[in-house]
Amino acid sequence: MSKRELTVYSGGGTYRNPFPQIILQGQWLKSLGFSAGDKITVICNQDQITIEKFIEECKEER
Repeated sequence: MSKRELTVYSGGGTYRNPFPQIILQGQWLKSLGFSAGDKITVICNQDQITIEKFIEECKEER
């Protein structure tokens, strides 16, 4: 498992009420199997975010 230490940035919003923003980019995502256009699932818990590549289950034709 790879570990990355990133910074949470101040995103848009208003001057007095900006929202937090996390930017994930780089070749390391490609090496983990993520590509542009992939769908992802984001699982949120207190102090933890998990990102998984969304893989559709194949439905058998009958």
